Amino acid sequence: MLEFIVIVESGADARTATKLAERILKAKVDWLDDFLIRHIYHWTGLEEGTEFSCWKDITKIIDDAKQQLKYKEPRFLGHYSEGVRFQADGARATKTLNLVRFLQKTREIKAVLLIRDV
Repeated sequence: MLEFIVIVESGADARTATKLAERILKAKVDWLDDFLIRHIYHWTGLEEGTEFSCWKDITKIIDDAKQQLKYKEPRFLGHYSEGVRFQADGARATKTLNLVRFLQKTREIKAVLLIRDV
């Protein structure tokens, strides 16, 4: 089964974001219905067995992955190619996507939803 990672601020945000995403998927893919959605993919967090991950827990999740999965976080300089500095969300999102890339070696992660409610 395919995994779609969900990073949100709370459980309510996860429910709202995933329902909206499912509605969009069903509107764009004519053959997709509720029965097929449940059997093709599921929403999950960065840690196995979770339904979503919270933004506030990202640092802890990355630290746990370093210990448990021997994840070596790439060096992050805080800039993208034009030299403009990332804000806090950009830095955290980049670190999250780097962890997802590492997790894809053992899990079938096909999409990532990064949701902020502010």
